[in-house]
Amino acid sequence: MATIVVAHTNLMAKGGGEGVCMNVLEALEDDHDVTLFTLFPPDLAALNEYFRTDVGDVDVRWPPGVAEFLDAIEPPLYNLRNALLNRFAERRASAFDLVVGTDNELSVPGPLVQYIHTPRFARNVVSPRVGQDGFVDHLYDRLSYRLGGVDAAEIRDSAIAANSNWMAGVVQDAYDVRPRVVHPPVDTRGFVDEPWGERENGFVTIGRLARYKNVERNIEILDGVRERGHDVHLHVVGPAYDREYAREIAALAADRDYVHLEGERSRDELVNIISQHRYGLHGKRHEHFGMVVAEFVAGGAVPFVPNDGGQREIVGERPELRYDTTEGAVEKIDRVLSNPELQREVRASTAEVERRFGRARFRREIRELAAEALA
Repeated sequence: MATIVVAHTNLMAKGGGEGVCMNVLEALEDDHDVTLFTLFPPDLAALNEYFRTDVGDVDVRWPPGVAEFLDAIEPPLYNLRNALLNRFAERRASAFDLVVGTDNELSVPGPLVQYIHTPRFARNVVSPRVGQDGFVDHLYDRLSYRLGGVDAAEIRDSAIAANSNWMAGVVQDAYDVRPRVVHPPVDTRGFVDEPWGERENGFVTIGRLARYKNVERNIEILDGVRERGHDVHLHVVGPAYDREYAREIAALAADRDYVHLEGERSRDELVNIISQHRYGLHGKRHEHFGMVVAEFVAGGAVPFVPNDGGQREIVGERPELRYDTTEGAVEKIDRVLSNPELQREVRASTAEVERRFGRARFRREIRELAAEALA
């Protein structure tokens, strides 16, 4: 039995990355002595219920005062959080046999396994795939990079996993090393194959309310679809992670009776909402993988996604489901909604999602990575 520390900034954010972390903890804790390093004290019981995991009473450690400091900052500074986590882990890594990072780059003495959703400091090494950013962005990245004591050589020397083939290419751009692709764990339990005719003629958007999720563009897309004559509505499900942005979305919803802010919902409620609706709408560009997109597919909903990032690997060769602009999204959605035969063609099955992206497969691969690093 080895001593393993798993590092993640904030499990209470309850996004796809946090689901990955909870599954990593569950995958490793039966065979090893596992500790969690984090910045925000987690409620593991609530997280187990939310992600339907079974993480036991792992030892949890966090730096005092940091959570209160970060809570006082608006909007949230994600790179700063990763920098502070890296400092905290770096000073304590030598007490463990293995460090496993589940929240993008860690730079600590090995052995180190890390699961990169997106390189947090990619702009520092000029990865052209993640878009153009201004001087302030680069300066902020550089300051966070230095504050965190990040060492690119330690990152390159670690065992790196990425969540999609597209993201593996981004990591290779950033650090000149090709990661192993380990698709994240998609929980397919509970999805019901409701008959198409019994589903609501509406859309679901799921994810934390943060500016990079582009929820306001999803609302704009629905505006355009309704202008084409389709009587559709939108459910927005997810916690208010960025308080300022959440207020902006609430103001948009208040002006539209067809946009429903659901807030954070339990896992069972989330599965039920997907299973009862015909369509999913995802707005995040350069999506790392898009677990919720896979959940749309597992729940029998037809997902529409930006035409970039790892989410393309989920919808496959279906150009009808991938859009480049707001106007393009409206055009493609209008085409699918107007064609019942096309709706049948683009739907997939729960069994297919389980085979490609299921949780048992993910946990097996994580245990293999840990065993190789400890050998």
